[in-house]
Amino acid sequence: DLMKAAGEDNTAKLVAKYFNFIGEKAVYMNPKDAGMLLSNDYGNARVLKKTYDNLAKLRDMEELVIFPGFFGYSEDGEVVTFSRGGSDVTGSVIAAAVNATVYENFTDVDYVFCANPKVIKDPKPISYFTYEEMRELSYAGFNVLHEETLEPVYRKKIAVNIRNTNNPQSPGTMIVPAERAERVSGENPVVGIAADKGFITVHVEKYMMNREIGFGRRLLTIFEKEGVSYEHAPSGIDSISVIVKERNCPKDKLERITDAIRKELEVDDVVVEHGLAIIMLVGRGMSRTVGIASRATSAIARANVNIRMINQGSSEVSIMFGVHEDDVEKSLIALYDEFFR
Repeated sequence: DLMKAAGEDNTAKLVAKYFNFIGEKAVYMNPKDAGMLLSNDYGNARVLKKTYDNLAKLRDMEELVIFPGFFGYSEDGEVVTFSRGGSDVTGSVIAAAVNATVYENFTDVDYVFCANPKVIKDPKPISYFTYEEMRELSYAGFNVLHEETLEPVYRKKIAVNIRNTNNPQSPGTMIVPAERAERVSGENPVVGIAADKGFITVHVEKYMMNREIGFGRRLLTIFEKEGVSYEHAPSGIDSISVIVKERNCPKDKLERITDAIRKELEVDDVVVEHGLAIIMLVGRGMSRTVGIASRATSAIARANVNIRMINQGSSEVSIMFGVHEDDVEKSLIALYDEFFR
């Protein structure tokens, strides 16, 4: 982790020197001196709560503070880094600690787009959307920000402005608290579409499952014992499907899980399906608009794609569709044409 942190650290020192050279008062801030304390999880560190109090003093500094991203220090004094892309997290933590009005995150695009530009030609830009919408889209493959970036600013209700380093005149995309994101009448109820591959479905069937108290808890406990988190768990009265990421559930774990389900839960059947992709249709306006799910399923059907699973969260911010990995691009294009063209 010490080696991985060197690039960010040395760059911050150079930038501070340059600012002083051109007459701007700037200071390089060592994360250890500032109190950026992280957990001992090398390469995947988490911010310790006391860090926010430690960093609050930065607000009172008169100079430009040049703070290296991506790493901090454990309580033992060792350098520890976030996971890949963790510089976004550093900026968010500092913004929350100093109660910033806005956290500007500079990247290499003018906007966040409503769909993957590698699949959809010239997708529409998103001018603003909410933390919840961004979280749903990030979950399914939007890679504009590190997945842990939004939590610190979300807690403080600080807006995030994603902008282009190479085109700073562009206003970029704003991510705002829900209460600041009232939709305009007639505005598209769908804000974005995203997709991700690499999922496994463990489909469990048992007659009268709905009458068996604690069945769901016992089922998920089997996954927990193997250290596997579940992504979704759509269910019927006699069946439940547990969706997990394939990279988190190698063959040996999967075999132990299915064996335990059969033995401990005495189920009628367990079927494992590989090659599942998840498509997320996201937008706060969907909850107030009749027929969104119908339009989406019809569009996917017209693309000759079989929908293997549908799940809508209670918040109604998103609708999840499960399709085979080979059908992802066709489905994305069909949904984009339906809601954005």
